[in-house]
Amino acid sequence: MENNRISIHMGDTILYARLNDTLAAKDFKKRLPLCLSGTDSGMDYCCMAANGIYDPLETQDGWHNGDISLCDGWFAILYGGQEISSSYRNMMIIGHLEEDALEKVKALPKKVSLKIQMEKTK
Repeated sequence: MENNRISIHMGDTILYARLNDTLAAKDFKKRLPLCLSGTDSGMDYCCMAANGIYDPLETQDGWHNGDISLCDGWFAILYGGQEISSSYRNMMIIGHLEEDALEKVKALPKKVSLKIQMEKTK
């Protein structure tokens, strides 16, 4: 079974997420570990990041709170705004936070430095 679990370290806070099976997520996985810096927009943490390889047929309109996206030069942890997100076209969702991580995101400072890495399988 393929390991798709990642950890996102922000200081003392660690978020866990699962990458999906999209081409973009598989390409992103090859770039890990990765360090990025970003800011809180009020509904997501955005960090400049190269898009990499993706299949346009795997994009979608909008997101679910807790999704992780990589599109238009941004890596984003989407923690809010789901109810208005359908107007955001061609989103490349590469993963989703694990259940307890969403509340931790909301408590983070305005500016963050992320270290994203694959989790070891047990």
